Amino acid sequence: MFKNKFKSVLKHSSNNDANAKEAVNQKKGNDNNEQSENPSSGSKFKSMRHAFKSSTITEVPTINSGMSRIFHTQQVSLSGIRGTITTMAFEQTQGLLAVATTSKDVHIFGNKEVEVVMSFEGKDTIKELRFVKGIYLLVISSKDIITIISLYSKQILTSVFAPGKLISVETDPSLDWILMGLQSGTLLAYDVDRDQMCEFRVDNIQKLNFFKQSAISPIVSIQWNPRDIGTVLISYEQSTIIFSLIENTVKQHFIYELPPDAPGGDYSFNTKETRYPKVIQSLFHPNSLHILTIHEDNSLCFWDANTGKLILARTILETQINKPQIGLQKAAPVGIPKVLKAKWVCANNPEYTSLAIAYQSSSSTMGSDNNQNLIIFDFGGTPSYTVTTYDGMKKYYSKPRGQKIVPLIQQGNIIDMLPIPRASPFFAGCHDPAIILLLFDNGELGTMIFPKGLFTTKASLLPQNLCWLRPPVTMITGISVPKKLWLGMMTSQRNEQGLLKGGLASKKEMRLQTIRSAIATGHVNGTVRIWDASQKELEDNSVFEVNLGSIINTSQGLAVTNISFSPDTLELAVSVESGNVILFKYEMNQYFIPDGNTDKALEIKLRRFSLNDSDEVLVDVRDRASTSIKKGFLPSTAVHACRGKVTALKNSGIGFVGIAYQDGSVIVIDRRGPATMYFGNVNSSKINGKTITAIEFCIMEYGTDGYSSILMLAGSDSGELFTYKILPAGGSRFSVELIEVTKTNEPAPVLYIGAVDKSNGQNCSATIAKMDQLSSGIPIPGTVFVVTSMDARTVKLGKSKDSGKTFKYPVLSSSLSFIPYIGSKGDNKLATVLVSMLANGDVKVLSTPDLKDVKTMHIGSATQAKYIPECSVLTNGDIIIRNGTHSAGLYSTVDQKAAGLESPKTGRDSNSKPQPDTLYNPTLHIPYRPQVNSMQWARGTVYVTDDQLSEVLSGKKRPPSKYKESEIAKGTITLAPPKKSNQKAIEEGGKYRPEDMTYKSPVRHTQRSGGYDVIKAVTRTVETQYDYVESQFNEYTTALGNSLNEAVEDTSKDLMKSAIGI
Repeated sequence: MFKNKFKSVLKHSSNNDANAKEAVNQKKGNDNNEQSENPSSGSKFKSMRHAFKSSTITEVPTINSGMSRIFHTQQVSLSGIRGTITTMAFEQTQGLLAVATTSKDVHIFGNKEVEVVMSFEGKDTIKELRFVKGIYLLVISSKDIITIISLYSKQILTSVFAPGKLISVETDPSLDWILMGLQSGTLLAYDVDRDQMCEFRVDNIQKLNFFKQSAISPIVSIQWNPRDIGTVLISYEQSTIIFSLIENTVKQHFIYELPPDAPGGDYSFNTKETRYPKVIQSLFHPNSLHILTIHEDNSLCFWDANTGKLILARTILETQINKPQIGLQKAAPVGIPKVLKAKWVCANNPEYTSLAIAYQSSSSTMGSDNNQNLIIFDFGGTPSYTVTTYDGMKKYYSKPRGQKIVPLIQQGNIIDMLPIPRASPFFAGCHDPAIILLLFDNGELGTMIFPKGLFTTKASLLPQNLCWLRPPVTMITGISVPKKLWLGMMTSQRNEQGLLKGGLASKKEMRLQTIRSAIATGHVNGTVRIWDASQKELEDNSVFEVNLGSIINTSQGLAVTNISFSPDTLELAVSVESGNVILFKYEMNQYFIPDGNTDKALEIKLRRFSLNDSDEVLVDVRDRASTSIKKGFLPSTAVHACRGKVTALKNSGIGFVGIAYQDGSVIVIDRRGPATMYFGNVNSSKINGKTITAIEFCIMEYGTDGYSSILMLAGSDSGELFTYKILPAGGSRFSVELIEVTKTNEPAPVLYIGAVDKSNGQNCSATIAKMDQLSSGIPIPGTVFVVTSMDARTVKLGKSKDSGKTFKYPVLSSSLSFIPYIGSKGDNKLATVLVSMLANGDVKVLSTPDLKDVKTMHIGSATQAKYIPECSVLTNGDIIIRNGTHSAGLYSTVDQKAAGLESPKTGRDSNSKPQPDTLYNPTLHIPYRPQVNSMQWARGTVYVTDDQLSEVLSGKKRPPSKYKESEIAKGTITLAPPKKSNQKAIEEGGKYRPEDMTYKSPVRHTQRSGGYDVIKAVTRTVETQYDYVESQFNEYTTALGNSLNEAVEDTSKDLMKSAIGI
């Protein structure tokens, strides 16, 4: 609504000043797109710099040169991210999360406020991020440029062009190479550590071996074997292969063929002919014995990795879809789930797995929106490979132990899933995650608790700058809070529950202020978050968070529209799109359940009902406080007035709340009852205004009363000022009386109302301290300042309006600021000024009460036109500007050094660059990579070392590394096998320890090839027999050693035969 009013103001302003309209329209055109294009196109990437370009700040010569010296605009901090996220990656060992945005910024987040931002140039986008060896970050652009960033030095090491169109890539947390699948179907390798293309090359195997007459297929998917670095899983469009890098041969191939009359995953194709549905993704089972191929027709195919046999072909809903069905109808049934992406997730014990699949189910109505969901197949423990028949494995995959459908309520389409593993970085990053991040194409970031399938928006899980996307922000506002109070609140709300543990934040000197600046953000789901706006100035920068969804008990109309916070009473008022207002107070929670008593929590929930079911205006919602919060902002009262959207909301510092609605209604609430003190409507007055757009509570003298009163001042959308007196009514109650309506300003919405004590320049806003002094009868001579989008006026209540100031450009936000400074004679002074932010970027500082120009400055902060109204000027002179969908900037108008608020010896150099945070921790070690178990080894899987792989990929004459990062990372990789088996760790309680992650692989000694072949043949004949045969055989083969000969072969045969009774 305010957006429409703002447009009308621009139109009115154009009638008065054509130049103003031209400037505003020019700004709208320049800022229409959030992503700004860099005119420089000579180089594709730029060296490290802060992602947000520094704002252009200029100053205009001053009229009042005495006070003007203390004013100077500078950027203090930036919150959020520019653009929307395009891709992300997680580094488990270092505990870091990297995200890339449409603005070509790469943010690397760590613990608390650890963040390093790298910014790139050019018009291409970033499509892939990969961590390598915990010390490198690979950034892959849409133009197939691979840039290597060092997490140790936080610098770009090199950039390289891929020798073809990249379709898929694969890396491993412990290896130096990136495998590249090209559009031509060629597989190449790049040595990240040595910065060179490898000699290794594999041509299009599908074209050469399987579908020679078909068109050339790209490599659509690559995955390293989770237990053997010597083999990789490669998928083309019609075939998938397991390729041995060491032997340079195809070990097994998998081709999904649908015979005639087989339904497959989509009936709409011609079912009367043989089909080969295209592959879109392929995955290894964590034990590497099975693979999954996902096809374009939504088929999910499970294969035996050793034999190449198809175990089961199914969809999300059906099984046996590869079997012919006579009389099959060609038309596809309605609502076939379209599979988008899958993750094969394992528990701490990698044999316990689940499959998380994102899919899209189409509605039967043409042109309607698609519904996206996640389904989680919980397979449980994997049956032993050696004793389970194919029919047993088919049943295992066709009937999961459990399955759960998770509806996705987000507005965008899902484009990526990123598990956050706890146990290790291996198994494709899916080792025991508790959280899976879901990325949507509208930039929203979902946080799903796995395997429960529940979504959480808890702000403490991820860095504050990512909270702008969880869920999207609908509005922001600035808050001024006394420093001591704010620091105390921060300490009490300390957060130690973040997902990211890496890095070390650099220290930033705190500005010497008595008033801190905070940002409050409102979100689409009714969440409100409040945090310190000056990032990294506070050691404990916690987030205060409330959610109105569980309080209102509805899922509709929850988008936050107004936020008002009173630091004097620690009270918060929030309105949502439906018109409901919830009042909060910072206090201890009487409903806190420390032991998580579910019965008590259920009893509380059963007492809750939707506010739509209540006929009362004031509804007690204290019992709707979260039972998991011990202390914080807790709900007390819901105002359910049913008067449309809220147009103005003010939570005073003396327990009163003023609410204005779209239909012109005005309500005043006394929190102490709670009680409704006033319920009126401005439309009953003979005025032009239809609604109230600003409210303020003051304590000052009205007219010639000779004493001070509590006044509520309300400004209309046509520039009128309503004055209400709040008077004692007996019995600790108050009444509200409208005593005056004054036409004070030009016909435009009132943006701000403030009052100043003329005797000392102090703020006249209502506080408990001023309220206590009312009984003394001392009058406070106040001057009221009323600011619209066109002008500012001073008013003497009960008398007449005084001076005024008309602005050339529309006002975005305005406020009285109270700036302490040291005078020329060393005395303490207070500068009380009116600071206004204009639509063209100018910052006007006006003196009080005469509204004379003190200084004009300019902040050239790029922003989108629709976010221009979301600007806040605070009482300490700070300005908060929302400059994008997911970002805002904090700017100061005070020169701390000139004001004498910092020592010249210890003060910050405004030209010095802040020290970047530390990202890399060399004391953290990458655990030992999982290896094949004994039976896989005996079956013929060759144990491959890093040196052997290096010789195959990079050649025998691999040059030494040119980066010091190589030696640093080498010392963090665990090369020795574990001391205990994974099974023993499970028996001891299932707690993860890095040394217990893998199976203990026996050491293969030199032996005659004939002897090994015999043992392998015997093993295959009994692999479906009793489970204990495997363990007996493994123990025996391990003891053979170098003396393995023909006699020992005969002995092993006899042992195997006797074990199974042959």
